[in-house]
Amino acid sequence: MDTYCEYIVKKKNGGKELALRALIVMAALALFVVFMLLGGVVRSFSMITTLLAFGSLYGGYLLITNMNVEYEYIVTNGEMDIDKIIARRRRKRMLTVNARTFEKFGPFKEAEHANENYSNRVYVCTSPSDPGCYYAVLNHQTMGHILLVFTPNDHVLENLKIYIPKQAGGNAIYGNRPNGD
Repeated sequence: MDTYCEYIVKKKNGGKELALRALIVMAALALFVVFMLLGGVVRSFSMITTLLAFGSLYGGYLLITNMNVEYEYIVTNGEMDIDKIIARRRRKRMLTVNARTFEKFGPFKEAEHANENYSNRVYVCTSPSDPGCYYAVLNHQTMGHILLVFTPNDHVLENLKIYIPKQAGGNAIYGNRPNGD
């Protein structure tokens, strides 16, 4: 019998992202004012400077909305595809992993992995400090030895549990689920 499920999580924005958004707003407004003043001074280029002024506002809007990121997990027969959805406009396949290849699996605690050597650390979760995060350590074809951190719901965990090797922690996957998500 085939198994299939999908789940979308929204990445939480921290202080760094909020500061970057504020900088983008200030830069877009500053460019708007500069172009409008330039259009008032040099009358022959007023149409071009007006377009540039409103273009700077639109560019700021695009930059800010591109910071809205969601991750979609699609699990089909133990194979998990992870897509990054940017501003609900673009989708990019980040990686595909097979649960049978997990070397380690369990609830994620950042301190346990701080001193580990991985080729890549892939965070496709709401926030690494959230209590509902899980990790998987595996060898990926293109990315090497990776740490994958994600925030699955119970349905995704159930579909993965069947395929995760017992020695990797496949039978002990519950314990940090917030509110039965």
